[in-house]
Amino acid sequence: MRKPRAVASGSQTKANALRQQMEELKAEIRRVELEEEAAFGRLARKAGFFTVSIPEDELAKALAQLAATFQKSAAADGNAAGQTQA
Repeated sequence: MRKPRAVASGSQTKANALRQQMEELKAEIRRVELEEEAAFGRLARKAGFFTVSIPEDELAKALAQLAATFQKSAAADGNAAGQTQA
């Protein structure tokens, strides 16, 4: 069996380098998610949601239903586009 190579101080193993990249990507994902949330908040303000008096749980339920409607519509559009290309 081969003896493991010593790692020079300050250098990284491939696994450590990948872990660092993963942490950097996680931080980037979080930054982008915060930007998306802020953009959605600006749209909600423009649409007047900030002046609506509705409990948060009811608003979340209504937004989930709205999202589902658009997701179904997008899926149907995608299926129709795929059928026309065949």
